[in-house]
Amino acid sequence: MDNILGNKDIEKTIDKYSNMLYRTCFLMLRNKQDAEDVMQETFISYMTSNMGFVSEEHKKAWLLRVSQNKCKNILRFHKAHAHTSYEELEETLPANAKILEEDVDELFRIAELSYNLKSVVMMYYIEGYSVKETAEILEIKTSAVKMRLKRAREILKITYEKVYEMGVN
Repeated sequence: MDNILGNKDIEKTIDKYSNMLYRTCFLMLRNKQDAEDVMQETFISYMTSNMGFVSEEHKKAWLLRVSQNKCKNILRFHKAHAHTSYEELEETLPANAKILEEDVDELFRIAELSYNLKSVVMMYYIEGYSVKETAEILEIKTSAVKMRLKRAREILKITYEKVYEMGVN
């Protein structure tokens, strides 16, 4: 396979975006091995693409879109979602990442959302994209992004209320 991009660019891109891609893939797939596979496939796609990226944001959005499409393909083949314990989640984080128990609880609540809701929550709240940018990356309408964010917030609110009620009693 011919290397279309320079080695320095590939190494820089992998260093810069691997944690972000791993984090989003893991939350989408809830499986360390699948997340690693998607990351690897995404970077292979990057190395073999002839994309002319106009900016780093364009490159980041492209990597996210490719990884999300690969996650979606994997999820199509999995009928049942894997269960991930707190311990397994902590093992999958990069060595320099610090995570609090409250963060783990929040991540699991997000991970329990359907793919459509989870993808917009990840792009909007965690990666910091606007509604318009999220719509462009996921190739859906802005009204769909807004509605999915609204539904996700409603589901998360109900979940938090249930957890709060259990903790109070």
